[in-house]
This record gives sequence, C-alpha cells and structure tokens, in this order.
Amino acid sequence: MDDRRRASALVDEAYRALGGAIVDGRLRPGDRLRDVELAQLMGISRTPVREALQKLERIGLVEIAANRYTRVSEVTDRARVDMREYAAHTIAGAIRVALARCTDDEIDVAVDLVDGMRDAETSRSYVTAVLTFYAHMASGSRNIVFSRALEQTDLVLRRNLDGWESISDETRETLFRHLSTQVAARDANGATWTFLALHGFS
Repeated sequence: MDDRRRASALVDEAYRALGGAIVDGRLRPGDRLRDVELAQLMGISRTPVREALQKLERIGLVEIAANRYTRVSEVTDRARVDMREYAAHTIAGAIRVALARCTDDEIDVAVDLVDGMRDAETSRSYVTAVLTFYAHMASGSRNIVFSRALEQTDLVLRRNLDGWESISDETRETLFRHLSTQVAARDANGATWTFLALHGFS
C-alpha cells in the first residue's frame, strides 16, 4: 500500500472508530476530543485523527472551535425532526427506484427485511432494521448516488434517528402487511406511499 492510500485508510479507520463511539454513547455530547490523546489511544499519528474529526464535524457529530475546543455535538430536537424527515423521504425514493431493478432474490430479501422492521421490539432495533432495509434498497437501486449518500450519512443517521419508530396506532399492522405485499409485487408507488405513511409523512 502506498503512503497516500495508507494515510487515507488511517483517516477512515479513525473516522469509523470515533463515529461509532459517538453513536453508541461511549463518547457523549459535550465530551472533549483531544487529538493527542486519541492518537495515543489508537496508536496512530495526530494527522489522521485531526482529519477524521474534521470529517465528523462536516456531518454534525463534532463541533470544532479553533484554539478553543473540539467536542461531541449535542443532538437538538430540530436535528432529530429534520433527520426523520430526510430519512423517510430518502428511503422512500430508494424504494421507488429499487423495486423496478431488484432481482427476484433481492425482492425476497426485501420482504424479509420489512418483516424485520415490523417485528423490531425497541426503537434502537427498529432504526437498525430500517437502515438495513435502506442499505438493501440503495444497493438494489443500482444507483451509485444512493449508496454513496448512505455511506457518507450512515453515522449521523444512526445517531440522530435514535428514538425513531413507526406510527403506533391501529393502522400499523395493516400498513406493514401492505408494505410487504407491495414490495413483493414491485408496486413502487404503493410501497413508497405506505413507507411514508408508516412514519407519519403521507
């Protein structure tokens, strides 16, 4: 591996490690992030750590004030609302494109993933199930933009969607049955509407 590729790999490694710690709560809002200490913990130089922190700042997981602090950002109510709206509509868009392009085997997997969403017992497991379904739809869309957008937003989606669930009224089970049937039938319009309805956006 040449030096540039190795440097890029170290940045990615630090980005994933720090981002994962923020998402799972090992690093909490307001925690200070000192590049010297982090570099020592990871056994790498400060440069990839600084670059990783800058990448995390760009997606909103870290706040940097030059010569003052670098810290884990707070999750505001507005950030949660905006992320839920973004996720619902982006996933719906991926569904619309993917259902026409997925193989039959991919459709079968998609139906199973919808059932996994329905059966999730906690908000955290629901978010994991939804993002797994989204990743499958992004792949099935054969559209590189969906896949790259998910790759770039995965960490902030997982952090800011914490607490997200489908609607909880008497229509929930019916809507999930509809979604499974529509996905199986490649009914893009129906599945798009139903997914949005399940999250209060129809």
